[in-house]
Amino acid sequence: MALPSQGGFSSVRRGSMYRRKRGRRGLSWFIVLLAAFGVSWMLWPNTSIDSEDQIASETTDDAVVEAQLQEPITIAMPPAIVEEVIVVKTAPIEKPVVATAPEQETPQETPQDTPVVVAKPLVLAATTSAYLEEGLTLLDNGQMVAARAQLSALLRSGSLTEGEAAQARGVLTDISDDLVFSKKITSDDTFCIEYIVRGGDTLSGIVHKMGLQVDWRFIQRINGIKSASSIRPGQNLKLITGPFHAKVDKATYRIDLYQGDGNEQVFVRSYKVGLGEFNSTPTGIFKVRRSSKLVNPTWVNPRTREFYSANNPENPIGERWIGLEGIEERTKDLSGLGIHGTIAPETIGTQASMGCIRMGTEEVAQVYEMLSEGVSIVEIR
Repeated sequence: MALPSQGGFSSVRRGSMYRRKRGRRGLSWFIVLLAAFGVSWMLWPNTSIDSEDQIASETTDDAVVEAQLQEPITIAMPPAIVEEVIVVKTAPIEKPVVATAPEQETPQETPQDTPVVVAKPLVLAATTSAYLEEGLTLLDNGQMVAARAQLSALLRSGSLTEGEAAQARGVLTDISDDLVFSKKITSDDTFCIEYIVRGGDTLSGIVHKMGLQVDWRFIQRINGIKSASSIRPGQNLKLITGPFHAKVDKATYRIDLYQGDGNEQVFVRSYKVGLGEFNSTPTGIFKVRRSSKLVNPTWVNPRTREFYSANNPENPIGERWIGLEGIEERTKDLSGLGIHGTIAPETIGTQASMGCIRMGTEEVAQVYEMLSEGVSIVEIR
């Protein structure tokens, strides 16, 4: 068998034929790739529009973000409680305000939490109490006795305010200056009597004979008699019958004198008093002890046992003493209590005594003459 190199078929030809077949295959692959590329180009989605939209979208989003960054950032917070401060301005008052009917105004809302203080005008006693006004009207009409009875009843009732009571006492004091402490005799005054002095009369004898419940010195006082022995037959005297009673008000350091009993009592006069230290003056109802009223008394200090003789200018109880005894179960055993004068008038209106009621020299002399032993009642409250 001939070798390839020895036959009519050379090796070079086979080589060229081999190369020609490979070249055709490469062209075929090229055409396939080109066709695939064309198909792919035709079928590939249009990304240019989407890209533009995307770019526009991204641009818009950037603009929104930039605008948001430029705006102030608001942080959500819990609601704050704000207290509204209301300033109420009050116009200065230049003149006293007279209560009149207010004009109609549009009501304004006022916060409930803001207190509103309404200034109330001071009302005079005479304008608020019809009874007090009636008594003053009686006095203006010259009915002094009726005015005294009306005002005294109102004062005893306790229905008056402090201001009204003070006004009533002031008016009644002026009335007493005429009806009690002067020589004037009023026909309709049941507490006074006109008496004509007879031969052999004395002031003390007249008081005893007429059954007066006052000291004879009081008759001398209201008639302006300088000497008790100077009265003469035919002389007209004004007699006050009495009896007199007293009420001590510890809160105001005051003693009020009344004339008459029960619902017939009429106010006479008020005096300032001093009371016991450390509130030691007892309260209750007392009576003037019999045989206890003394002029220029002697006195023994119960603490130091120091003795003071009569007319001693250093006697702490002064020149008058009115002994008191309790008439209630809780006060009947009290002893040593009395109304007296003092050599220390600056202590009137204070708590400075050992429990007694002390008064000025002239004031205690008047009370001494009006209160009667075994009859006059002294209420301390």
